[in-house]
Amino acid sequence: MNKKKYPYIYFVMICICGYLSVFAGDAFAGEDHSIAVVVSKKIRPYMNVMEGITKGLKETISIRVFFLSDSDPQHNEQVSDKLEKGQFDLIVAVGPEAAKMVWRTGDKFQISPQKLFTAVLDPVSLGADSKFISKSFEYSDSTNMQSVPSCGISLRIPVDRQVREIAQAFINVKKIGLLFDARNNKGFYETAGFASQQYGIALIPLQVEAMKQIPGVLAKNWQNIDCVWMIPDRTVISEKIIQYIIRLGIYHKTGVIGYNSFFIRSGAIFSFDFDYTALGLQTAGKIEAYFKTGECSADPPEFKTVINRKMVDKIGLQVRE
Repeated sequence: MNKKKYPYIYFVMICICGYLSVFAGDAFAGEDHSIAVVVSKKIRPYMNVMEGITKGLKETISIRVFFLSDSDPQHNEQVSDKLEKGQFDLIVAVGPEAAKMVWRTGDKFQISPQKLFTAVLDPVSLGADSKFISKSFEYSDSTNMQSVPSCGISLRIPVDRQVREIAQAFINVKKIGLLFDARNNKGFYETAGFASQQYGIALIPLQVEAMKQIPGVLAKNWQNIDCVWMIPDRTVISEKIIQYIIRLGIYHKTGVIGYNSFFIRSGAIFSFDFDYTALGLQTAGKIEAYFKTGECSADPPEFKTVINRKMVDKIGLQVRE
């Protein structure tokens, strides 16, 4: 272009290019957006997540909510069809059932919107085509690490962070028995074992392949451990088993460490707990960040630790003040 012949036009073009360069990383800012939120089921934790999401989002983001059914596959197919036709900018899946459906539905879109999961314990199991980008999932035994969904908030607290929280909570907990099935959580044990060495803690494997093996494995190890650490493991976790182990632990002056409020109510000494409304607010923040930057990553959840001081005193452990 001849700068001398068209000075005004040249000036305008320079201004436009400069404006675009400033806002190139802010592709969605200032726009109205439409999102779909698919909820696995109408239970309190997921409803609290929904409360946090709606509370945390700006009014410029419109939300359409879909609930899945446990007993009506046809209803779920209708939800899938509505997601395809809805022209949403983002689809949020609350819970594992919703996440699996959303990731499968994504194959049908001509132009697939961004998908975001929340309140999902194991994103690896979703099997989406996205890159592995988070150390939060480094202990998973999945053989296809390239399939880890890369946008959302899991319920997996990084293993080294869990070990650190336990070590910093107690003075005289030096030998922890980890109850697990190696087919499900071998990687968790290996990562936790490496992390525990940094804090002078011996992690003792309490390996089982069936619930019926639990009493025998514990009987051989009560004298060797200060606490039993129970992690999410489908082989060894049930409400009855939790209560059974806690009762035995009290008898043997051994604490139990768990991961939700049920453990504390049942007599565990320590748990990792989630405020699901806060998890919803965290999810809302991730949605806002995506619309601002166009980028999304997989993050661990915000959480809190709970110490049952009554049971700590009963068992004879010491808490760091």
